[in-house]
Amino acid sequence: MEKSMNQKNKEIIQHSLKLIKHCPVCANKYEDSQLRVLDWVDNGVLIYFMCKYCQSSLLAQISEMPFGVVGSAMLTDLSVSEVIKFRNANAITVDDVLEVYEKLEGSKTMSS
Repeated sequence: MEKSMNQKNKEIIQHSLKLIKHCPVCANKYEDSQLRVLDWVDNGVLIYFMCKYCQSSLLAQISEMPFGVVGSAMLTDLSVSEVIKFRNANAITVDDVLEVYEKLEGSKTMSS
């Protein structure tokens, strides 16, 4: 029997809490109230954790695969609103990097 989407989503979130139990910075246990679901993505969920003890933030993507639950997580200094803002932004190109470099070099020359 196929699970309803709501039940499936709840299970994915519960699995993510099992995968990411403790803050990687201070080792205190995460609580359900510290979790924010930012988006549902490809059979999974994008979740934001903020530790109430050390204020470190963790961004995780948890996906349900045929062989089990798979997740990846990273520490971030982004706020929830910044994650949402930049989530769908265009990728940074080589030209973007060169433009910033040239502007920095130009301002360096002017101040000398």
